[in-house]
Amino acid sequence: HIGYSANLKQDLVHATEEGKKYAPHSISGNVNSEQDKIQSYNDGELNKALNLAIFDKLPVHINVPFEEPLYEKIPEATVKPHFNEIIEKQVVVEDLDEFIGQWNSAKRKMVLVGVKYPNSVNQKYLDKLANDPSVVVLTETTSNLHHPNFFPSIDSIIAPIEKSDNKEQLFESLQPEILLTFGGLVISKKVKAFLRKYRPTHHWHVDEHKAYDTFFVLSKHFKTNVNAFFNKFLASAHDVESEYFNFWKEIKGDYETRRKSYLQKIPFSDLTVFGQIFENSPKNIQLQMANSSTIRYAQLFNLEPTIDVFCNRGTSGIDGAVSTAIGASIINSKQTILIIGDLSFFYDSNGLWNNYIKSDFRIILINNDGGGIFRILPGQEETDNFETYFETTHGLNAAHLCKMHGIEYACVKDEDSLKSELTKFYVGTDIPKLLEVKTPRKLNNEILIGYFDFISSGIINHSI
Repeated sequence: HIGYSANLKQDLVHATEEGKKYAPHSISGNVNSEQDKIQSYNDGELNKALNLAIFDKLPVHINVPFEEPLYEKIPEATVKPHFNEIIEKQVVVEDLDEFIGQWNSAKRKMVLVGVKYPNSVNQKYLDKLANDPSVVVLTETTSNLHHPNFFPSIDSIIAPIEKSDNKEQLFESLQPEILLTFGGLVISKKVKAFLRKYRPTHHWHVDEHKAYDTFFVLSKHFKTNVNAFFNKFLASAHDVESEYFNFWKEIKGDYETRRKSYLQKIPFSDLTVFGQIFENSPKNIQLQMANSSTIRYAQLFNLEPTIDVFCNRGTSGIDGAVSTAIGASIINSKQTILIIGDLSFFYDSNGLWNNYIKSDFRIILINNDGGGIFRILPGQEETDNFETYFETTHGLNAAHLCKMHGIEYACVKDEDSLKSELTKFYVGTDIPKLLEVKTPRKLNNEILIGYFDFISSGIINHSI
Protein backbone atom coordinates (compact mmCIF):
# COMPACT_ATOMS: atom_id res chain seq x y z
CA HIS A 1 0.00 0.00 0.00
CA ILE A 2 1.26 3.48 -0.89
CA GLY A 3 1.51 5.74 2.14
CA TYR A 4 1.19 8.93 0.11
CA SER A 5 1.13 10.05 -3.51
CA ALA A 6 2.64 13.48 -4.14
CA ASN A 7 1.50 14.99 -7.46
CA LEU A 8 3.81 17.88 -8.28
CA LYS A 9 2.61 20.80 -10.41
CA GLN A 10 4.19 21.86 -13.69
CA ASP A 11 6.63 24.77 -13.47
CA LEU A 12 5.67 27.95 -15.35
CA VAL A 13 8.99 29.80 -15.58
CA HIS A 14 10.08 27.94 -18.70
CA ALA A 15 6.62 27.09 -20.07
CA THR A 16 4.89 30.43 -19.90
CA GLU A 17 3.73 30.56 -23.51
CA GLU A 18 2.36 27.04 -23.40
CA GLY A 19 0.54 27.88 -20.18
CA LYS A 20 -1.07 30.95 -21.67
CA LYS A 21 -2.08 29.04 -24.79
CA TYR A 22 -3.36 25.77 -23.38
CA ALA A 23 -4.24 26.54 -19.73
CA PRO A 24 -4.84 30.25 -19.37
CA HIS A 25 -6.90 29.65 -16.24
CA SER A 26 -3.70 28.51 -14.51
CA ILE A 27 -2.13 31.94 -14.87
CA SER A 28 -4.30 34.39 -13.00
CA GLY A 29 -1.61 36.94 -12.30
CA ASN A 30 2.10 37.63 -12.60
CA VAL A 31 4.03 34.59 -13.90
CA ASN A 32 6.72 34.83 -11.23
CA SER A 33 4.09 35.08 -8.52
CA GLU A 34 2.30 32.03 -9.90
CA GLN A 35 5.62 30.15 -10.04
CA ASP A 36 6.26 30.96 -6.38
CA LYS A 37 2.88 29.44 -5.51
CA ILE A 38 3.68 26.33 -7.52
CA GLN A 39 7.10 25.97 -5.91
CA SER A 40 5.62 26.40 -2.44
CA TYR A 41 3.04 23.72 -3.19
CA ASN A 42 5.66 21.32 -4.59
CA ASP A 43 7.94 21.88 -1.60
CA GLY A 44 5.09 21.03 0.73
CA GLU A 45 4.24 17.86 -1.18
CA LEU A 46 7.87 16.70 -1.23
CA ASN A 47 8.29 17.42 2.47
CA LYS A 48 5.20 15.45 3.35
CA ALA A 49 6.20 12.48 1.19
CA LEU A 50 9.81 12.32 2.41
CA ASN A 51 8.86 12.70 6.07
CA LEU A 52 6.41 9.80 5.74
CA ALA A 53 9.06 7.69 4.05
CA ILE A 54 11.74 8.43 6.67
CA PHE A 55 9.80 8.42 9.92
CA ASP A 56 6.71 6.33 9.26
CA LYS A 57 8.60 3.84 7.05
CA LEU A 58 5.89 4.03 4.40
CA PRO A 59 6.36 3.75 0.62
CA VAL A 60 5.60 6.99 -1.19
CA HIS A 61 4.92 7.83 -4.82
CA ILE A 62 6.14 11.13 -6.27
CA ASN A 63 4.75 12.13 -9.69
CA VAL A 64 7.06 14.60 -11.44
CA PRO A 65 5.71 16.29 -14.60
CA PHE A 66 8.04 16.51 -17.60
CA GLU A 67 7.72 18.44 -20.82
CA GLU A 68 9.38 18.22 -24.20
CA PRO A 69 12.07 18.58 -25.34
CA LEU A 70 13.46 16.03 -22.91
CA TYR A 71 17.05 15.81 -24.10
CA GLU A 72 18.71 19.14 -23.49
CA LYS A 73 20.55 20.18 -20.34
CA ILE A 74 20.62 23.56 -18.65
CA PRO A 75 23.67 24.97 -16.84
CA GLU A 76 21.84 25.38 -13.55
CA ALA A 77 18.45 24.67 -12.03
CA THR A 78 15.70 27.17 -12.79
CA VAL A 79 13.96 26.39 -9.50
CA LYS A 80 15.44 26.06 -6.03
CA PRO A 81 13.47 23.65 -3.86
CA HIS A 82 13.27 24.36 -0.15
CA PHE A 83 12.97 21.56 2.40
CA ASN A 84 12.01 22.05 5.99
CA GLU A 85 14.36 20.72 8.63
CA ILE A 86 13.40 17.19 9.61
CA ILE A 87 12.71 17.00 13.33
CA GLU A 88 12.54 13.57 14.90
CA LYS A 89 9.47 12.83 16.95
CA GLN A 90 9.87 12.72 20.71
CA VAL A 91 9.44 9.23 22.08
CA VAL A 92 6.76 9.00 24.76
CA VAL A 93 6.08 5.89 26.82
CA GLU A 94 2.84 5.73 28.78
CA ASP A 95 2.47 4.51 32.36
CA LEU A 96 3.20 0.77 32.43
CA ASP A 97 2.60 -0.17 36.07
CA GLU A 98 -0.58 -2.16 35.39
CA PHE A 99 1.08 -4.19 32.62
CA ILE A 100 4.30 -4.74 34.57
CA GLY A 101 2.20 -6.18 37.39
CA GLN A 102 0.51 -8.61 35.01
CA TRP A 103 3.86 -9.58 33.52
CA ASN A 104 5.46 -10.23 36.89
CA SER A 105 2.62 -12.52 37.96
CA ALA A 106 2.42 -14.61 34.75
CA LYS A 107 4.30 -17.91 34.52
CA ARG A 108 3.93 -18.35 30.74
CA LYS A 109 4.95 -15.38 28.58
CA MET A 110 5.61 -15.63 24.86
CA VAL A 111 7.45 -13.00 22.83
CA LEU A 112 6.88 -13.31 19.07
CA VAL A 113 8.96 -11.18 16.73
CA GLY A 114 8.15 -10.46 13.09
CA VAL A 115 10.25 -8.61 10.54
CA LYS A 116 12.88 -6.34 12.14
CA TYR A 117 15.76 -4.35 10.70
CA PRO A 118 19.17 -5.70 11.81
CA ASN A 119 20.61 -4.27 15.04
CA SER A 120 17.44 -2.31 15.77
CA VAL A 121 16.83 -3.75 19.26
CA ASN A 122 19.29 -3.23 22.10
CA GLN A 123 20.88 -6.58 22.96
CA LYS A 124 20.64 -6.00 26.72
CA TYR A 125 16.84 -6.14 26.49
CA LEU A 126 17.00 -9.34 24.47
CA ASP A 127 19.35 -10.88 27.02
CA LYS A 128 16.96 -10.10 29.86
CA LEU A 129 14.02 -11.68 28.05
CA ALA A 130 16.11 -14.70 27.09
CA ASN A 131 17.17 -15.42 30.67
CA ASP A 132 13.71 -15.29 32.25
CA PRO A 133 12.51 -18.90 32.86
CA SER A 134 8.90 -17.81 32.33
CA VAL A 135 9.55 -16.41 28.84
CA VAL A 136 9.78 -18.15 25.46
CA VAL A 137 11.02 -15.93 22.62
CA LEU A 138 10.00 -17.06 19.13
CA THR A 139 11.89 -15.42 16.25
CA GLU A 140 11.95 -15.80 12.51
CA THR A 141 14.72 -15.54 9.94
CA THR A 142 13.58 -12.00 9.12
CA SER A 143 13.54 -10.96 12.80
CA ASN A 144 17.32 -10.48 12.76
CA LEU A 145 17.47 -11.19 16.50
CA HIS A 146 19.72 -13.81 18.04
CA HIS A 147 20.32 -15.47 21.39
CA PRO A 148 21.06 -19.11 22.28
CA ASN A 149 17.85 -19.21 24.32
CA PHE A 150 15.62 -18.01 21.48
CA PHE A 151 13.50 -20.34 19.34
CA PRO A 152 14.29 -19.45 15.70
CA SER A 153 12.55 -22.39 13.98
CA ILE A 154 8.92 -22.02 15.02
CA ASP A 155 7.48 -24.62 12.66
CA SER A 156 9.92 -27.23 13.97
CA ILE A 157 8.13 -26.97 17.31
CA ILE A 158 4.54 -26.63 16.19
CA ALA A 159 4.41 -29.11 13.27
CA PRO A 160 5.41 -32.12 15.41
CA ILE A 161 2.85 -31.17 18.06
CA GLU A 162 0.17 -31.32 15.36
CA LYS A 163 1.11 -34.95 14.78
CA SER A 164 1.18 -35.88 18.46
CA ASP A 165 -1.44 -38.07 20.16
CA ASN A 166 -1.44 -35.67 23.11
CA LYS A 167 -1.38 -32.47 21.04
CA GLU A 168 -4.11 -30.82 23.12
CA GLN A 169 -2.00 -31.10 26.26
CA LEU A 170 1.13 -29.96 24.48
CA PHE A 171 -0.55 -26.97 22.87
CA GLU A 172 -2.10 -26.00 26.19
CA SER A 173 1.33 -26.15 27.83
CA LEU A 174 2.68 -23.87 25.08
CA GLN A 175 -0.31 -21.50 25.27
CA PRO A 176 0.91 -18.21 26.82
CA GLU A 177 -0.88 -16.12 29.40
CA ILE A 178 0.69 -13.02 27.85
CA LEU A 179 1.72 -12.68 24.22
CA LEU A 180 4.04 -9.74 23.51
CA THR A 181 4.67 -9.01 19.83
CA PHE A 182 6.76 -6.49 17.95
CA GLY A 183 8.15 -6.18 14.46
CA GLY A 184 6.37 -6.55 11.14
CA LEU A 185 4.50 -9.41 9.56
CA VAL A 186 4.99 -12.97 10.79
CA ILE A 187 5.76 -15.65 8.19
CA SER A 188 4.81 -18.85 10.03
CA LYS A 189 1.25 -19.93 9.26
CA LYS A 190 1.47 -22.54 12.00
CA VAL A 191 2.10 -20.09 14.82
CA LYS A 192 -0.78 -17.96 13.58
CA ALA A 193 -3.12 -20.94 13.59
CA PHE A 194 -1.89 -22.00 17.04
CA LEU A 195 -2.38 -18.59 18.68
CA ARG A 196 -5.78 -18.12 17.09
CA LYS A 197 -7.01 -21.38 18.60
CA TYR A 198 -5.08 -21.30 21.90
CA ARG A 199 -5.44 -17.62 22.57
CA PRO A 200 -3.44 -15.77 25.21
CA THR A 201 -5.26 -13.94 27.98
CA HIS A 202 -3.46 -10.75 26.92
CA HIS A 203 -1.92 -9.77 23.59
CA TRP A 204 0.25 -6.65 23.62
CA HIS A 205 1.87 -5.17 20.55
CA VAL A 206 4.66 -2.58 20.50
CA ASP A 207 4.89 -0.32 17.44
CA GLU A 208 4.98 3.42 16.89
CA HIS A 209 2.29 3.40 14.24
CA LYS A 210 0.01 0.39 14.03
CA ALA A 211 -0.92 -2.94 15.58
CA TYR A 212 -2.37 -5.82 13.60
CA ASP A 213 -4.90 -7.94 15.46
CA THR A 214 -3.46 -11.07 13.86
CA PHE A 215 -4.73 -13.44 16.54
CA PHE A 216 -8.08 -11.70 17.17
CA VAL A 217 -7.33 -11.03 20.83
CA LEU A 218 -5.29 -7.79 20.78
CA SER A 219 -5.75 -6.09 24.14
CA LYS A 220 -3.11 -3.34 24.12
CA HIS A 221 -1.15 -1.33 21.57
CA PHE A 222 1.89 0.48 22.98
CA LYS A 223 2.49 3.30 20.50
CA THR A 224 6.21 3.70 20.98
CA ASN A 225 9.42 2.16 19.67
CA VAL A 226 10.66 -1.13 21.06
CA ASN A 227 13.80 0.17 22.77
CA ALA A 228 11.95 2.94 24.58
CA PHE A 229 9.30 0.46 25.70
CA PHE A 230 11.76 -2.13 27.01
CA ASN A 231 13.89 0.53 28.68
CA LYS A 232 10.96 1.45 30.91
CA PHE A 233 9.19 -1.91 31.07
CA LEU A 234 12.09 -4.25 31.83
CA ALA A 235 13.50 -1.90 34.49
CA SER A 236 10.64 -3.04 36.75
CA ALA A 237 10.03 -6.51 35.34
CA HIS A 238 11.60 -9.43 37.19
CA ASP A 239 12.23 -13.08 36.45
CA VAL A 240 9.45 -15.47 37.43
CA GLU A 241 10.04 -19.05 38.52
CA SER A 242 8.53 -21.34 35.90
CA GLU A 243 9.17 -24.51 33.88
CA TYR A 244 7.85 -22.86 30.71
CA PHE A 245 11.21 -22.10 29.08
CA ASN A 246 13.03 -25.23 30.27
CA PHE A 247 10.32 -27.56 28.99
CA TRP A 248 10.43 -26.12 25.48
CA LYS A 249 14.20 -25.74 25.53
CA GLU A 250 14.48 -29.52 25.94
CA ILE A 251 12.16 -30.05 22.97
CA LYS A 252 14.19 -27.55 20.96
CA GLY A 253 17.33 -29.56 21.66
CA ASP A 254 15.56 -32.73 20.52
CA TYR A 255 14.48 -31.35 17.15
CA GLU A 256 17.88 -29.75 16.49
CA THR A 257 19.60 -33.08 17.05
CA ARG A 258 17.10 -34.93 14.88
CA ARG A 259 17.30 -32.29 12.13
CA LYS A 260 21.05 -32.85 11.88
CA SER A 261 20.48 -36.59 11.69
CA TYR A 262 17.78 -36.24 9.03
CA LEU A 263 19.93 -34.03 6.80
CA GLN A 264 22.63 -36.70 6.80
CA LYS A 265 20.30 -39.45 5.59
CA ILE A 266 18.14 -37.79 2.91
CA PRO A 267 18.89 -37.68 -0.84
CA PHE A 268 19.78 -34.45 -2.63
CA SER A 269 16.85 -32.04 -2.45
CA ASP A 270 15.81 -28.46 -1.62
CA LEU A 271 16.22 -29.17 2.10
CA THR A 272 19.76 -30.48 1.54
CA VAL A 273 20.63 -27.38 -0.46
CA PHE A 274 19.46 -24.95 2.20
CA GLY A 275 21.33 -26.91 4.85
CA GLN A 276 24.55 -26.67 2.84
CA ILE A 277 24.07 -22.99 2.01
CA PHE A 278 23.62 -21.93 5.61
CA GLU A 279 26.39 -24.21 6.85
CA ASN A 280 28.82 -22.60 4.40
CA SER A 281 27.61 -18.98 4.40
CA PRO A 282 30.25 -16.33 5.07
CA LYS A 283 29.86 -13.98 8.02
CA ASN A 284 28.88 -10.32 7.84
CA ILE A 285 26.89 -10.45 4.61
CA GLN A 286 23.57 -9.02 3.51
CA LEU A 287 21.27 -11.93 2.67
CA GLN A 288 18.34 -11.19 0.40
CA MET A 289 15.71 -13.94 0.39
CA ALA A 290 13.06 -14.34 -2.28
CA ASN A 291 9.48 -14.85 -1.20
CA SER A 292 7.46 -18.06 -0.89
CA SER A 293 9.28 -21.40 -0.45
CA THR A 294 12.75 -19.81 -0.22
CA ILE A 295 12.07 -17.88 2.97
CA ARG A 296 9.97 -20.73 4.39
CA TYR A 297 12.83 -23.22 3.99
CA ALA A 298 15.18 -20.72 5.62
CA GLN A 299 12.87 -20.68 8.65
CA LEU A 300 13.91 -24.25 9.45
CA PHE A 301 17.57 -23.38 10.08
CA ASN A 302 19.64 -21.33 12.52
CA LEU A 303 21.51 -18.62 10.64
CA GLU A 304 24.86 -17.10 11.48
CA PRO A 305 24.05 -14.10 13.75
CA THR A 306 26.22 -11.66 11.77
CA ILE A 307 24.10 -12.13 8.64
CA ASP A 308 21.56 -9.37 7.90
CA VAL A 309 18.42 -10.91 6.42
CA PHE A 310 15.89 -9.16 4.18
CA CYS A 311 12.85 -10.43 2.30
CA ASN A 312 9.95 -8.77 0.49
CA ARG A 313 7.40 -10.05 2.98
CA GLY A 314 4.12 -8.22 3.10
CA THR A 315 4.01 -7.79 -0.67
CA SER A 316 2.79 -11.39 -0.92
CA GLY A 317 4.23 -12.44 -4.22
CA ILE A 318 7.33 -13.23 -6.24
CA ASP A 319 7.61 -9.74 -7.73
CA GLY A 320 10.85 -7.81 -7.72
CA ALA A 321 13.17 -10.08 -5.73
CA VAL A 322 16.12 -9.68 -8.14
CA SER A 323 15.61 -5.92 -8.49
CA THR A 324 15.31 -5.44 -4.73
CA ALA A 325 18.49 -7.40 -4.03
CA ILE A 326 20.55 -5.53 -6.62
CA GLY A 327 19.27 -2.17 -5.41
CA ALA A 328 20.03 -3.07 -1.79
CA SER A 329 23.54 -4.26 -2.69
CA ILE A 330 24.43 -0.92 -4.25
CA ILE A 331 24.00 1.05 -1.02
CA ASN A 332 25.41 -1.61 1.33
CA SER A 333 29.13 -2.11 1.83
CA LYS A 334 28.58 -5.74 2.80
CA GLN A 335 28.60 -8.48 0.18
CA THR A 336 25.04 -9.26 -0.92
CA ILE A 337 23.82 -12.79 -1.54
CA LEU A 338 20.43 -13.45 -3.14
CA ILE A 339 18.83 -16.86 -2.58
CA ILE A 340 15.94 -17.32 -4.96
CA GLY A 341 13.71 -19.95 -6.55
CA ASP A 342 13.37 -20.45 -10.29
CA LEU A 343 9.95 -18.84 -10.80
CA SER A 344 10.88 -15.76 -8.77
CA PHE A 345 14.16 -15.46 -10.66
CA PHE A 346 12.80 -15.79 -14.18
CA TYR A 347 9.83 -13.56 -13.34
CA ASP A 348 12.15 -10.68 -12.40
CA SER A 349 15.14 -11.48 -14.61
CA ASN A 350 14.93 -8.01 -16.17
CA GLY A 351 16.33 -6.79 -12.87
CA LEU A 352 19.71 -7.94 -14.20
CA TRP A 353 19.47 -5.42 -17.04
CA ASN A 354 21.42 -2.53 -15.52
CA ASN A 355 24.95 -1.20 -15.21
CA TYR A 356 25.20 -1.20 -11.42
CA ILE A 357 25.63 -4.83 -10.37
CA LYS A 358 28.67 -5.06 -8.11
CA SER A 359 31.32 -7.67 -8.82
CA ASP A 360 30.85 -9.34 -5.43
CA PHE A 361 27.08 -9.76 -5.93
CA ARG A 362 26.07 -13.42 -5.76
CA ILE A 363 22.88 -15.27 -6.72
CA ILE A 364 22.05 -18.80 -5.61
CA LEU A 365 19.25 -20.00 -7.86
CA ILE A 366 17.46 -23.11 -6.60
CA ASN A 367 15.75 -24.53 -9.66
CA ASN A 368 13.21 -27.29 -9.01
CA ASP A 369 11.53 -26.67 -12.37
CA GLY A 370 8.43 -24.91 -11.12
CA GLY A 371 6.50 -23.69 -8.10
CA GLY A 372 7.52 -26.48 -5.76
CA ILE A 373 5.65 -24.94 -2.84
CA PHE A 374 2.36 -26.01 -4.45
CA ARG A 375 3.41 -29.63 -3.97
CA ILE A 376 3.74 -28.96 -0.26
CA LEU A 377 0.34 -27.33 0.12
CA PRO A 378 -2.55 -29.74 0.78
CA GLY A 379 -4.82 -30.83 -2.07
CA GLN A 380 -2.35 -31.07 -4.94
CA GLU A 381 -2.90 -33.81 -7.49
CA GLU A 382 -0.75 -35.27 -10.27
CA THR A 383 -2.64 -33.81 -13.23
CA ASP A 384 -1.73 -31.82 -16.32
CA ASN A 385 -3.74 -28.89 -14.99
CA PHE A 386 -1.77 -28.89 -11.72
CA GLU A 387 1.62 -28.98 -13.45
CA THR A 388 0.63 -26.34 -16.03
CA TYR A 389 -1.32 -23.79 -14.03
CA PHE A 390 -0.13 -24.19 -10.44
CA GLU A 391 3.33 -25.74 -10.45
CA THR A 392 4.05 -24.14 -13.87
CA THR A 393 6.84 -26.47 -14.94
CA HIS A 394 9.15 -24.91 -17.52
CA GLY A 395 12.44 -26.78 -18.17
CA LEU A 396 14.47 -23.55 -18.25
CA ASN A 397 17.91 -22.68 -16.90
CA ALA A 398 19.78 -19.42 -16.34
CA ALA A 399 22.83 -20.06 -18.52
CA HIS A 400 21.89 -17.79 -21.44
CA LEU A 401 20.61 -15.01 -19.19
CA CYS A 402 23.95 -14.99 -17.37
CA LYS A 403 25.87 -14.90 -20.65
CA MET A 404 23.76 -11.99 -21.89
CA HIS A 405 24.23 -9.95 -18.70
CA GLY A 406 27.92 -10.74 -18.12
CA ILE A 407 27.47 -12.92 -15.04
CA GLU A 408 29.70 -15.90 -14.28
CA TYR A 409 27.56 -19.05 -14.34
CA ALA A 410 27.90 -22.46 -12.70
CA CYS A 411 25.40 -25.29 -12.32
CA VAL A 412 25.33 -28.24 -9.90
CA LYS A 413 22.99 -31.21 -9.55
CA ASP A 414 24.35 -33.13 -6.54
CA GLU A 415 25.56 -32.49 -3.00
CA ASP A 416 29.28 -33.04 -3.59
CA SER A 417 29.31 -30.59 -6.51
CA LEU A 418 27.37 -28.07 -4.41
CA LYS A 419 29.86 -28.31 -1.55
CA SER A 420 32.75 -27.85 -3.98
CA GLU A 421 31.22 -24.79 -5.65
CA LEU A 422 30.32 -23.13 -2.35
CA THR A 423 33.97 -23.21 -1.21
CA LYS A 424 34.90 -20.78 -4.01
CA PHE A 425 31.60 -19.08 -4.73
CA TYR A 426 31.98 -16.10 -2.41
CA VAL A 427 35.60 -15.15 -3.16
CA GLY A 428 36.28 -11.93 -5.04
CA THR A 429 36.00 -11.85 -8.84
CA ASP A 430 35.79 -9.21 -11.56
CA ILE A 431 32.15 -9.98 -12.36
CA PRO A 432 29.11 -11.15 -10.35
CA LYS A 433 28.31 -14.85 -10.07
CA LEU A 434 25.23 -17.06 -10.24
CA LEU A 435 25.15 -20.62 -8.97
CA GLU A 436 22.22 -22.63 -10.28
CA VAL A 437 21.29 -25.66 -8.18
CA LYS A 438 19.02 -28.21 -9.87
CA THR A 439 16.86 -30.22 -7.46
CA PRO A 440 14.34 -33.03 -8.12
CA ARG A 441 10.88 -31.59 -8.78
CA LYS A 442 8.83 -34.52 -7.47
CA LEU A 443 10.93 -35.40 -4.42
CA ASN A 444 11.26 -32.14 -2.50
CA ASN A 445 7.78 -32.14 -0.98
CA GLU A 446 8.14 -35.73 0.25
CA ILE A 447 11.43 -34.93 1.94
CA LEU A 448 10.07 -31.80 3.63
CA ILE A 449 7.01 -33.62 4.94
CA GLY A 450 9.30 -36.44 6.01
CA TYR A 451 11.40 -33.95 7.96
CA PHE A 452 8.48 -33.01 10.19
CA ASP A 453 7.58 -36.68 10.61
CA PHE A 454 11.16 -37.52 11.57
CA ILE A 455 11.58 -34.80 14.20
CA SER A 456 8.08 -35.44 15.56
CA SER A 457 9.04 -38.47 17.62
CA GLY A 458 11.10 -36.21 19.87
CA ILE A 459 7.91 -34.39 20.85
CA ILE A 460 5.36 -37.17 20.44
CA ASN A 461 7.20 -39.23 23.05
CA HIS A 462 7.90 -36.26 25.29
CA SER A 463 6.17 -36.39 28.67
CA ILE A 464 4.41 -33.32 30.03
